[in-house]
Amino acid sequence: MRLPGRFEWKVLGAMLAVAVLAVALSAYALNFMVRRFADFSLEHDARMEGSSARAADVFRSYFADRKDVFRRRADEIAADAPARMADLARTEGLLRAQLLVGTEVVDSWEAPAETLNRSREAPPILVALPAAQGEPPRALELEFGIPAQMYQDFLALRAAIEQDQQIHRAYGLLLPRFLRQYLILVLAILAVAPLGGWLVARRVTRRVARLHRAARAVGSGDLSVRVAPKGKDELDELGRAFDRMVGELGQTRSRLEYLQKVSAWQEVARRLAHEIKNPLMPIQLAVQEIASKYSGNDPAYRRLLDTATEILREEITGLRRLVEDFSAFAKLPKVEPTPLDLVPLVEEIVRLQPEWQSFVKVETKEPVFAPCDKLLFRRVIANLVENALQAARAAGREPQVVIRVQRRPERERAAILVDDNGPGVPEAERQRVFDPYVTFRPGGTGLGLAIVRKIVIDHGGDVSAGEAPAPLHGARFVVELPC
Repeated sequence: MRLPGRFEWKVLGAMLAVAVLAVALSAYALNFMVRRFADFSLEHDARMEGSSARAADVFRSYFADRKDVFRRRADEIAADAPARMADLARTEGLLRAQLLVGTEVVDSWEAPAETLNRSREAPPILVALPAAQGEPPRALELEFGIPAQMYQDFLALRAAIEQDQQIHRAYGLLLPRFLRQYLILVLAILAVAPLGGWLVARRVTRRVARLHRAARAVGSGDLSVRVAPKGKDELDELGRAFDRMVGELGQTRSRLEYLQKVSAWQEVARRLAHEIKNPLMPIQLAVQEIASKYSGNDPAYRRLLDTATEILREEITGLRRLVEDFSAFAKLPKVEPTPLDLVPLVEEIVRLQPEWQSFVKVETKEPVFAPCDKLLFRRVIANLVENALQAARAAGREPQVVIRVQRRPERERAAILVDDNGPGVPEAERQRVFDPYVTFRPGGTGLGLAIVRKIVIDHGGDVSAGEAPAPLHGARFVVELPC
């Protein structure tokens, strides 16, 4: 495993600095909030403790006062010496009353059940009644009550005070423990952050290193290198842009090399045309003069002379055609493109060639615009179609040619596809077929496709051969122009 590079160290340091800063800020924020909470809690506890104590004292005073009131009321009832316990029904706060003679209950009274349910019984009060001499002692047993809700409120308050005291004690014990655990967690995060940062940095810098190696390879002249990213983030988009750029550089270099080669061959063609054209006329005149000057009667010699003259004429005609091809190749005019709809242009080119009507079909779906030199582009279509027709006939087949015009928005290109039913182009020869003087057809000069590619490259596009699948099982030539 290699050591981290400088970029990785920078990423790692940045991530560690961010982690330390985040932990420090969170620790400060936590400490600040805990202190504020502690101060607020202590202040609140102090207020609540004082309020709860006062409320509890109020309840205790109320119960003590009720107890004294019940005692005085019992004494007043005993002083009146009631004859029947039912006469005490109007006594406020009284829940039960019993008259005891000795230990026997001789009379009793009890408040309605509804009153009993709303009240809390106080301890019974026993009050002695005056008795005549010789009579057994008599006493009243009275039970008073207080509102049950008030007593429940007192119990709830006492439980809350006890719970608050327990929480206060637990808070004092748990807070230091919580802070220690938080500190341990912070230290663990700081320990893990460099490792996580290193892993992330390695993942990021691995792709950056791949781009760096690819860029160095391109700088050394290797335009076949590709990054081929598979993700969707910014680095992957950069990698795809790099691949597109390298591909365009490769195409540009190929075009420049081709143009340089064509330029050299154009100069050769110009000189050959000049050197061949000059002696053709004297040779033709000399042959005609020899044929016309013979006036002898030797039939064999006459036949020999006529045959030689015919052969020389055919060869001179062929040389003239070759000179014309050389001249056309050497003197290709400068491209002057204007925006045109390629569909009607191709249809017009085919329509103006009556000999093509039975063999050539144009298939289009929508308008396709591209900058185009109308005059030169006629030569492109004418050369491609003528090559297709001748290739099919040379293979002994009835020619079929289909021309399709379409847009390729993903590449910002307009494409013209020319398919035929000929023998096709061998895969090994699909690049060489556009070189000047390379031909696979008997009698061909090898200049037609060279002229096609030269014109298309001058338009800012390119032409390729053998794109699969070819629907007519022959050759396919694709002309691409910038939209």
